[in-house]
Amino acid sequence: MTTFTSERVSEHLTRIITPCGVCMYLAEGTQRAALMDTGFGFGDLRGFVESLTDKPYVVLLSHGHMDHAGGAGQFETVYLNKRDWKLEQWHATRERRVWDVRHGPGGMPEGVTDDDFLPSRTEPYLPMGEEDLFDLGGVTIRPVAVPGHTMGSLVFLIPEDRVAIFGDACGENTLLLFAESAPIAAYREGLLHLREFEGQYDTVLRNHGNFRSPKQILADNIELCGDILNGTDAAIPEKFFAQEGRLGRPKDHPGKAGNILYDPNKKR
Repeated sequence: MTTFTSERVSEHLTRIITPCGVCMYLAEGTQRAALMDTGFGFGDLRGFVESLTDKPYVVLLSHGHMDHAGGAGQFETVYLNKRDWKLEQWHATRERRVWDVRHGPGGMPEGVTDDDFLPSRTEPYLPMGEEDLFDLGGVTIRPVAVPGHTMGSLVFLIPEDRVAIFGDACGENTLLLFAESAPIAAYREGLLHLREFEGQYDTVLRNHGNFRSPKQILADNIELCGDILNGTDAAIPEKFFAQEGRLGRPKDHPGKAGNILYDPNKKR
C-alpha cells in the first residue's frame, strides 16, 4: 500500500502526510516526543513514527473525528478532550472510516484496501485540557480549547517554534454544521479566547488543504462569526456530503483567509 511521507516544518516539528491528504504532526524534544493526531487509521502509522524518532512519545488528539482519531488504536498512551470521548466512539468506528474514505472527494487511495484499515480503539483515553502542558524537553505543547467544529476541539501551541496547529478548529472552510458542533456564538467566544495567545505564534498550521494559513485567518473568522450573527454574511447554500449548510463567504473571497460552513439553525 501507499506509505506515509514526512517533511520538516520547524525546528522541532515534522509533518506526516497520509495518502488521503490529511496530515499529522510529530514534535520532538530532548527527552520525549508527541504525535498530534492519527489520521483515518489505515497503514502502519506507529511503525512510521518510530522510524522518525527513537524517543518515548505520547499521542495527543485535536478532536474526536475519524480523520484525526482513526489511528488511535495503534497506540498505548493517547490523550483526548473528555468532551469528545463519546463522539469518538461512534464517529471513528472502522466501518465508518472505510465508508468515509471510499466516498470522500478523492475516493480510496491507490493501493489502499478495506483490509488496511485498523480496528477502532477500545482502550480508554486520558483526559486533556488547557490545564495540561506537555514538556518534551526544550519544547512544550500547550492545548487551547476552541469549541466549535466539535465541543472538544483543541489548538496546539508550540511557543518555542512560534507555531500554532489550528487543525480543524479555525480554517479556510471551517465546518460547523454537525450535530456535535457548537453554535456560532459559542464558537466566536472560543476564537476570542484563542486570540489571547496570538503573541505566542507566528505560523498557523492545519491538517487539510495546503496545511498552512496566514495568521490573519483567526481575525477573519472572528469577523465572519459577527457577520453571521448579524445576518449580514453571504449565507450561500452549500452541501457537505448530504448535510445542508450555509457558507459565510463566497468560495472566492480575495483579501480574506477564513470561511465557515454552518447550520443556519445553530447561530446561538
